Amino acid sequence: MAAISPWVTFLRALKARFVGHPVSTPAPAIAIHSELMRLPKPGRARCEDVAGGLDRTWWLMDGATGVIAPEGVCDSGWFAETIQASFFTQLAEDPARPLDQLISQATQTASEQFARLAPLSMRNHSPWWPSSTLVLVRVLDSNGPATELDVRVVGDSDLAIVGGDGEVRTVRDDRHTQYCSGLYEEVMAALRDGVGYDSDRFRNALAAAVTTERQNRNRPDTYWVLAPEPFAPGNAVSTSVPLNPGDRIVLCSDGAARGHAVFGLEEEHEGFRAFATGDLGSLLQRVRAAEDKDHDGKTAPRGTRHDDATVLRLSF
Repeated sequence: MAAISPWVTFLRALKARFVGHPVSTPAPAIAIHSELMRLPKPGRARCEDVAGGLDRTWWLMDGATGVIAPEGVCDSGWFAETIQASFFTQLAEDPARPLDQLISQATQTASEQFARLAPLSMRNHSPWWPSSTLVLVRVLDSNGPATELDVRVVGDSDLAIVGGDGEVRTVRDDRHTQYCSGLYEEVMAALRDGVGYDSDRFRNALAAAVTTERQNRNRPDTYWVLAPEPFAPGNAVSTSVPLNPGDRIVLCSDGAARGHAVFGLEEEHEGFRAFATGDLGSLLQRVRAAEDKDHDGKTAPRGTRHDDATVLRLSF
């Protein structure tokens, strides 16, 4: 397998430099201020979530490694970073390139690299393929204040627009949740019975559910994610959202959303309001503390004991 390119290494260094620090990116008529916080799983130096942006276009991706895949060998972190590198390259050439074209070109680039670099056994077995969610947004204006947000969402990462008055508007892709709602019943039952994450019962149930899920993904009757295969623009949730003065935009992975979605630390809208105004590092550490407290997943059953957690916050 070829070594990781200097471009990817540069992107990693750039992300590491700005984690947890505000970054101002000027645009001709508006200035977008961003704050990014990423928290990898305990014991892992590398977070497989990816987030960033250029000018008015911003994104977040949550990678999911295949059922059996060596870490670093075309895994989900590599896949998300490859998609991100393509976004940067395309936007450097044309900052106004339509969002659907960005996605199509990026998945084509990642597919070509996967076909060249992945082991043959991995290429020939789709449940082993890496994949990723995507929240992709572009801030639009009318030669003045920001007026609209162009949005694409694929998979179970969340987008929230939080107004200065506390109103919360969300955009999400519910197809993954709907398809998987009954698929993981045995996985959750094993955890509720207290067998824990290290038991054969849990591991076997999880492997069976994940294999079935990934054999059937990217079909009209199931759900869509980014993967090393062509992605048609119509497969993303596509919408535009009006923007008002004082709005803040929150992009978050499902690992970050566990505070309200899994552990019930607050109502969903309160969780997004906290991400819009609070200290992101403290909020993600609170999620990690809840995961540690429910070490065996008996109180709040979930697919993994810990998850990477990432939040990207934008304001104008």
